[in-house]
Amino acid sequence: MTSNLSGKVVLITGASAGIGAATALEFAKHGSNLISFILIKTLHYLLRRVANPTAKVCVRVVDVQNKKEIDNAINGLPDEFKDIDILVNNAGLAIGFDPLEKNSENAVQQVIGTNVNGYIYMIQAVLPRMKERNSGDIINVGSISGFQTHRHGNALYAASKHAVEGITTSIRKELVATKIRAILIRPGAVRTDFTLNRVPELGPEFVDTYYAGFEPLVAQDIADCIIYAASRPTNVVISELTVLPNAQADIALVHREGAKGPV
Repeated sequence: MTSNLSGKVVLITGASAGIGAATALEFAKHGSNLISFILIKTLHYLLRRVANPTAKVCVRVVDVQNKKEIDNAINGLPDEFKDIDILVNNAGLAIGFDPLEKNSENAVQQVIGTNVNGYIYMIQAVLPRMKERNSGDIINVGSISGFQTHRHGNALYAASKHAVEGITTSIRKELVATKIRAILIRPGAVRTDFTLNRVPELGPEFVDTYYAGFEPLVAQDIADCIIYAASRPTNVVISELTVLPNAQADIALVHREGAKGPV
């Protein structure tokens, strides 16, 4: 048994590429009405690519680090988009692989501002109307870095994703007397532009090396998991879902073909 997503109003952050774009397109296939928060203006890619022509799309250029931009965008939505049924907090980034003592102030502000503050600001913006209706889903895209770490310059990103874990479990407890669901999706290795954007100076060749010897997940895999969680009957909560490629056992243990054992 599933819950019908047709006509649901879905707000997705970081929706211009990767997991966010794949998730937006998947909701559109189910007839959901989309609000896409993107950082860089695009040519309304959703309007050209949605598989369901009945889906309505509202695109806003918003920096989720900026609470005022978020609030203005939410308050300025057309009436048919004001009651948001599903929030997908997806916008996120990492900067480089430097150890913590070498992370610049700008890197700290960017990563925490986007991955932590952005999630908080978005929840604050949509939750009051969800509570008025006593319904809604808050789906936070975390990472296995939220409960595991490695020693290769992951401290800052891991700190942000540990915060997402705390935010999600805390609001689930705060909302336990309501019909609002708090859902956490933890991807493992997913090949998207995220890795290239983390170290753009190294170019696409680095990405090929980073994922060499095994088959990582793709954005569609995570989009499918988000759709699954959102489409469960109201009484069913996929509270936490960790999603790994078959060759990955944990954050640091990946079997690569040709390597001498897992690396």
